Amino acid sequence: MRTRLRPFASLVVLAALSAAAQSPTSPLGPVSPTTGLVLRDEVVRALIQESSGDRIHDNVQRISLLARDTQGGYAEAAGWMKAAAEAAGLQEVRLEAMKDGPQWRASHGELWVASPHRHKVTSYADLPMSLPAGSGSFEGTGLELVDVGTGMQDADYVGRELKGKVVITRGPPGFAVRKAVGERGAVGVISSYTTPPWNAPHRMDGDFPDQVGWARVSSALLPPGTPLPFVFMVSDRQGRELRAQLQTGPVKVDVSVATETFEGHYSIVSGVIPGTRAGEEVVLTAHLDHYKPGADDNASGAATLLEMVRTYTTLIRRGVLPPPVRTVRVLWLPEFDGTRDWFSHHADDPVRRVANFNFDMLGASLTRTHSRFMATYTPDWNASFVNAVSESTVDFMNRFNGVAYPPRKDFRIGSVTGSQDPLDVHMERYSRGSDHQLFNDHGIPGVAFSTWPDDGYHTSGDRPENVDPTQLHRAAFAGLASVTVAAWAEGTGALELARLVSVHGVRRVAEDEFSARRDLASVPAAELPGAYRLARAVVRAGYQREREALRSCLPLGAPAAPVQAMAKALEATEAQALKRLEADGKARGASLREPTPTEAERRARAFIPRRVKGQELASFDEVAGKASPEAQPRVAAVQAVMTAATTALRERGEDELRFYQLPDAILSYADGRRSVEDIREAAYAEYGHAFPVEALLDLFGLMEQGGIMTRAR
Repeated sequence: MRTRLRPFASLVVLAALSAAAQSPTSPLGPVSPTTGLVLRDEVVRALIQESSGDRIHDNVQRISLLARDTQGGYAEAAGWMKAAAEAAGLQEVRLEAMKDGPQWRASHGELWVASPHRHKVTSYADLPMSLPAGSGSFEGTGLELVDVGTGMQDADYVGRELKGKVVITRGPPGFAVRKAVGERGAVGVISSYTTPPWNAPHRMDGDFPDQVGWARVSSALLPPGTPLPFVFMVSDRQGRELRAQLQTGPVKVDVSVATETFEGHYSIVSGVIPGTRAGEEVVLTAHLDHYKPGADDNASGAATLLEMVRTYTTLIRRGVLPPPVRTVRVLWLPEFDGTRDWFSHHADDPVRRVANFNFDMLGASLTRTHSRFMATYTPDWNASFVNAVSESTVDFMNRFNGVAYPPRKDFRIGSVTGSQDPLDVHMERYSRGSDHQLFNDHGIPGVAFSTWPDDGYHTSGDRPENVDPTQLHRAAFAGLASVTVAAWAEGTGALELARLVSVHGVRRVAEDEFSARRDLASVPAAELPGAYRLARAVVRAGYQREREALRSCLPLGAPAAPVQAMAKALEATEAQALKRLEADGKARGASLREPTPTEAERRARAFIPRRVKGQELASFDEVAGKASPEAQPRVAAVQAVMTAATTALRERGEDELRFYQLPDAILSYADGRRSVEDIREAAYAEYGHAFPVEALLDLFGLMEQGGIMTRAR
C-alpha cells in the first residue's frame, strides 16, 4: 500500500512545485542597473507594452462630448465610467452619492445681434460653456449693448446708465455681474475673458482669439432677492467685433435663455483592485467633472486611470503580475468637492492609506500647447518613499524617451496615432491646485502628474485634437510604474525600495545644501546671523525629510535594522553639511551668533498648534470670513503678509500654483509637535521666504479662535 502511494505523492509534490514556479513573483527587485527602477526589467516592459495611449485617446474623445459641469452631463459621464471600469475588470464598482444641493441646467440659450444686421453670436446648443452655469432665464429683444472695458474698476461705470441694458466686458464676468447688474440694474453680461490669474504668466487674453473662456454665475455677487442675470461668454475675436460695431453706432441684442435650478447630487465612481493584505490601500484619483469639451482637463486623467485599471487587471489575469499586496482604490469624482465629500464618509475607515496618486491634465500635446510633463513631490512635512519612486520613474522615462527615435525600442513609450515628441519630464516642488492637496492635508502622501501649462486651459480650446496619444501613454506608464511600487512593495521588495529612497535622498539633500549656501552667500554681512539660522533650517529640514522618507518604508514591511541604519547614516552627513555651512558663514568675517529672541519669537516657540480632528480641510479663508470685527485687523495683517509673500515668490520666478492657497499650505505644518517658530523655519525651507513671526502667530491664533486648531501646549 505504501509503495503504491509513493508515485502519487511524488506527482502531487511535482505539481505543487510546478505551480509555485509558474506563479508570478513580486514585480519589485533590486535597483535595476539598466532602468534605475526597483521594478524588474520584464515588468517595466510589460507595463509599457500592455498600456495604450491610443485607447486612452479614444476615451478622451468620448468623455469630451459631455458637459460634466452640470449634474445631468456629469451623471451621464459617471454612468459610462462605471460600466467601462467594470468592463476593464475593476471590482466593487459603485456610485457613491454626494450630498444633495442646488443644481442648475439649461434647456435653451441664444445671443443674437438684432441690429444693424441680425445674426447669431453664440448659443448653448453650439457651445454649452458659452452660457455659464448659474445663469438665469431671460427673454428680451432690442436690448442696448454697452461696453464697460474690463469692468473691474468703478471708473468703468462712471456716467453710464445701465438699467435694462446688456454690458460687454473684457474682464472676468463676476465684476460686471456685481457692479453692472447688482448695483446699476443691467440685465445681463457678455464677457470675452479667457485667462484665470494663475495662468497669466503663460497666456494673455487675445493670444488665442477664438477661444471662449469658462465661468460661473454666483448669487453671492448680488444683493439678496436680485434675480440671477444671464451671462454669455464669447471669444476675444467676437468681443472685438462687437466693440467695433459699437464704434460705428448703437448695437441692439436679442437674448433668449431658459434655465432652472433643482435639488440633486453628483456621484463618486469608486472601485478596487483587491489586495492580499487587509486594511491597506493605495488611492488613485482623477476628477471627472468639467465643461465640454475639457479634453486635457480632465478627460485625459479620467481616461488614463481607466487604462491603468485595464492594464493591471490584464497583467494579473495573464499571470505577469500577482495580485497587489495593498488594495488599489480608484476614484473618479468632482474636483475638490468630491474629495471633501469622500473624506467626510471615509476618513475614519479602518484602513491605512499609504499614498495617493492624482491624475489631472495629463495629455496636452507638449508642442502644440506649449506644455511640459511634470510630477510633484509631496510637501516636506509629509515625506514619503513616493518621492524617490517618482524621481526614478522620471529619470528612466527621460533617459529612454528623450529623443524622437530612441535606440532601446523595448523602453520606448509611444503610440500608433500620436506624436514623436521627445520627452523631458520634470520633478517639481510641492504645489497645490488639485485633489492631491486634500490627501496631503489628511496626512496621506499625495503626488500629482500633470501637463502644465496648457494653451487651451479652461477654454473651448481644450479639445481632443490638442491631446497627444503619445503623451497619454507616457502619463499612464508614469502612473503604473509608481503605483506598482507603492501597491506591491513588501518584505525584501520594501527593503530595496528603502535603498532607492536612500540613493535619491542624497541628491535631494545636496540640492538643499546648495540652496542654503547660495542664500547665505547672497545676504549682506549685517543680515548674516539671521540668514545663517534660516540656512541651517534648510539643511536640517532636508535631512529630516529624507529620514522620514526612509521610515515610511517600514510599514510596507521593510526590515527595521537596515532602514534605521540608513537613517542613522544621514546624521553624520548632516553634521558635515552644517559644518560646511558654518565655514561659509565664518569666511564672511561676521558674527554668526543669533540675536536675543524677541517677545514674539518666544511666544512662537511656546505655541505648538495641532489640528482639531475632523477639521483637516478647513481653510483660512473660511475662518477669516467668519471672524469677529475685533479680529479683522489680525485677518488683514495675515492677508497682507501672504500677499507680500506671493508677490515675492512670483518675482523670484515661482509658478503660480506653487503658492496657491499659501496660508493653508503653511497651516498644514501643524502636527502637535512643531512650534510656530519651527513651522516658520520649515516654511522657509519649503518656499525660501521668511514669514514674519508675528503674522504666523496671528494666523495660527485665528485658526485656534475659529475652532480649527488647538494647542498641544
